[in-house]
Amino acid sequence: MRFSKNLLLALVVLFSISCRDSDDETNNGMRISPEGNYYSLDAGSITNFTLSVESREELSRYRVVETINNRKVTVLKDENISGKVYSDWLDYTVPDSLGFGNHQIELLFSTLDVNGNEMKRVKIITVSNSERNLTEFGGNTMYSSISSQFDAYDLLTGSPKYSSDTTSHIQDFTRANPTDSLSKSWTSPISDIKFVRFNSFDYGNATDVTVKTAFETGVKNDTIRNLKADDVILTKVQNNYIAIKLIFVTDLNGNANDKYIFSIKR
Repeated sequence: MRFSKNLLLALVVLFSISCRDSDDETNNGMRISPEGNYYSLDAGSITNFTLSVESREELSRYRVVETINNRKVTVLKDENISGKVYSDWLDYTVPDSLGFGNHQIELLFSTLDVNGNEMKRVKIITVSNSERNLTEFGGNTMYSSISSQFDAYDLLTGSPKYSSDTTSHIQDFTRANPTDSLSKSWTSPISDIKFVRFNSFDYGNATDVTVKTAFETGVKNDTIRNLKADDVILTKVQNNYIAIKLIFVTDLNGNANDKYIFSIKR
């Protein structure tokens, strides 16, 4: 009886080892450089991965999938391939929009052969964001709404728009008047977007944390009026906190060239 139990135990152990060896053998034909599996990287940094695959059977598919914080899944590559040998590279940029806190990114590299056998390797990237300096985008121009020019703006892409486009984030609030004067007021067609005038805000050293703190504690308005050069306006678009600095507010005779020139930090 004891012999039977020992024999059964030995068979179980042998089967377990055999399975592990089989798994190792299955993935043994995939190499990714750099070889480490865990990385601690900064937001916005770039890592170059080089992949080489040797398979016993003809390869059929190659994929790279990014998973952020076990929630957001993005397919970075999905390609039909052939042959028993394959190589590729990935210049991976760590997202710079992860926000405050600690984050984990999983990059899953995988191949399938014509028999459905999979080889895969996982790279784990940890990102710790305590505070991020915002990037400035200057030279933005928005015209009067009673001119024939762009009178609205997309703050996330830095693109001028017309106020008829309800996806714009800010638009001039000028209405027809006898003098064609500029209203020097902004509003938004999106009800969730509010504005905070914060002229004492340190625009030059703006970070995601300082803009968020100033905006959340400030007095929010649907419309911001009496705009002038050097005003600093804070707003939130989706989950992005944005600082805007007025450079020029131009109100000339007529309305064709009435405009605002401003910089955006996001």
